Amino acid sequence: MTEITDLATLQAAVRENRQRPNGTSQAAAAEKILDQAAQLGPLAEVTALTHLVNAYVFSAERPKALVPFARALQLWDKDPSVFDHAGTRSLFWAFKWVSNGMLDLPQVPLSAIESWLAEMDRRYRLAGHTERAVRMSEFHIADHLGDTVRAQRAFDRWLGAERGEMADCHACETAHQGEFYAASGADGTALRHWEPVLSGRQTCAEEPHRTLARSLLPLVRLGRLDEARVNHLRGYPMVKGSESMMPSVARHIEFCALTGNEARGLELLADTPAYFQTDREPLPRMDHLAVTALLLDRLVVLGRGDLVVPGPAGRTWTAVELAHHARTESLALAARFDERNGTPVVSERLLARLDAEPLLNRLPLGLRAVLPSAAEPGVGEPAGTAADVVGLDPSGDDEASVPTGVDAALERYGLAQEAGDLAGMRSAMADAIDRAGDAPPPEWRLTAHLQLSEVLAADHDLPAAVHHGLEAVAWADLVDRSSAVVARARLGGHLMAGGRLDEAAPVLEQALSDLDPSPDVHGDGMLVQVRWWLGDCAMSRREPAEAAAQWLAAAQVAQHWPEQADHAALANLAAEALDKAGELMSAQLAYERAADLWAEIGDAMRQIRATRAWAWTVRNRDAAEAGRIMTGATRVCEAALADATDPDELAVLRMELPETLEQHARVIAEEDAETSRFGGLYDGALEEATALASRAESLLRDSDDIARWCRSALLTAELAVESGSVTRGLELVAAVETKIQGAEELSSFGHHAGWIREQVTV
Repeated sequence: MTEITDLATLQAAVRENRQRPNGTSQAAAAEKILDQAAQLGPLAEVTALTHLVNAYVFSAERPKALVPFARALQLWDKDPSVFDHAGTRSLFWAFKWVSNGMLDLPQVPLSAIESWLAEMDRRYRLAGHTERAVRMSEFHIADHLGDTVRAQRAFDRWLGAERGEMADCHACETAHQGEFYAASGADGTALRHWEPVLSGRQTCAEEPHRTLARSLLPLVRLGRLDEARVNHLRGYPMVKGSESMMPSVARHIEFCALTGNEARGLELLADTPAYFQTDREPLPRMDHLAVTALLLDRLVVLGRGDLVVPGPAGRTWTAVELAHHARTESLALAARFDERNGTPVVSERLLARLDAEPLLNRLPLGLRAVLPSAAEPGVGEPAGTAADVVGLDPSGDDEASVPTGVDAALERYGLAQEAGDLAGMRSAMADAIDRAGDAPPPEWRLTAHLQLSEVLAADHDLPAAVHHGLEAVAWADLVDRSSAVVARARLGGHLMAGGRLDEAAPVLEQALSDLDPSPDVHGDGMLVQVRWWLGDCAMSRREPAEAAAQWLAAAQVAQHWPEQADHAALANLAAEALDKAGELMSAQLAYERAADLWAEIGDAMRQIRATRAWAWTVRNRDAAEAGRIMTGATRVCEAALADATDPDELAVLRMELPETLEQHARVIAEEDAETSRFGGLYDGALEEATALASRAESLLRDSDDIARWCRSALLTAELAVESGSVTRGLELVAAVETKIQGAEELSSFGHHAGWIREQVTV
């Protein structure tokens, strides 16, 4: 950390520390910043105290925020003038965290908590703030104590109070309010209340992360299982490993325990070893221990009490041992809260959570459904094809009788397959599965569900394809790991096709982790496809660096294939992602590689577009070089036009040439907006750009796409005026104004034309 010698270096240190992930490391650095800042006077001390309070609040050390907050409050009482607007707002904002945060500390007397709430109320009134945040804090206290009358009264006053500067953001308020409805048994009301957060209309740094977790059990209880699955698959990656999200992680583990996903729950438990540490906040730690006990009690019921499970460091734990330990520890913590509160509410709520019965026998997630065994299974043969289903004895026993109608259904399936009759195939296979019932072995069920899901996808019924894909994955986990990879890859494909990328990502990640690209197992084609899809998923999450990593890894494999179209497409995608990630040098290389590959393949259109993108990545480093690259794109386009005979191809290329010329003009003439609208980086740049834009305009003059011509004409006019050809520029402006007269949808071009006229006047 840089030595802090004045306010400027202090602010720089705070900015640098905020770039660290929320957690104990950021809080520790904030403590060091305060040690140095305190020597620089009250203003610096206030800045450092505010930063430390925030760092504590967004870590597992939230209770520690009380000490720096009280110290800041003393400085305020001594001299409010040392607080600027931001410091003042942070001080009053922290009242909410302090009052609620102390509820998590059973050693803090209830009288002290109520005293801080009264102090918050008094100071807010004096400062002119509304009572909304005060009533919200009062609600949290009353709800924790189980005082339903006071909680309802505070809740109503909270909702009825005017929003002010101290109110929580809309997303956080909506989340907490919906939780109150769910706790009272009104699941439907809660979900309707949460809709703005779950739909993404209300968001913040912690939402929808928390609400996705809160929504899981209400959705299951209402039978909205697809939504529950989506919210788990989408929401868990948002909270995984976060110190301040312990309660949300606990809800995901609880969801797994109550929906027959014990294996998934163990994976989540293994992701969070630090949550078992005794220095965690007592209330979130109690919740974590409770869901741990709930999950492991399920394993004991399933006869897996001897299974080795993740637990507190220092020893090995079996499920039955950790279940007892977690239950005992969580109840001990609850007793401390009850002693402080003078009510049995915390223990009663905890016992209800510990003793909850499963809501479902199994909710397929598409993830691993089999509990680990003493010996990890090896990679077996790939899953069978659809042909293996036809004639297979569903009972798995040659002497056992086949359930009535199964053979006939499979025969109908085979005939429909020969005829290419998708409707007949789906009907026959669904009938075979229904008639087979519980008789077939896992291999038969895997293959049947897998093939039915493929038929349904081919018949454009993606929801049904996903349903049977989930079933196939569940049975594949009972067959072997190799079969599970195939089933997950196909399920991932159906989810991708349906636009359900949040669900697809974790399914595909598990497929990738077990995938063997050897030709006699899964093959490198599956490896490339899975990575390709994972890149798409990363881009949908706005993680371009991760997307680029997936696409580059896929491209490394595809570069050895005889056909290079996939290699070129992946190189192009990686370049776009690197560009978005700000990795311009890498993006340049990737775009150049993509352009070369498209040239080798003979795809002039994609070569032109990749070359133009390459030029733009070079632009800020070397405008002249970018111009030379654009010249190459123009030559490719002109050559393709000369060779093209297909009318559709000709039409497209005739639009690509002016597009390339226009982009070339912009590449060599546009500078940073902070300096000037246009200005060459080398002599003659404006004149060259004007000539290029003028040629583009002439090529588009007779086009039916009026908007496209207007854009080109106004660029030419602007460049002409900038380079001194005012008359030519104004002629084009007038032509545009005449062309768009009476066309409301083209009004934006009129505004641009008027702006150019103003520049001439100036």
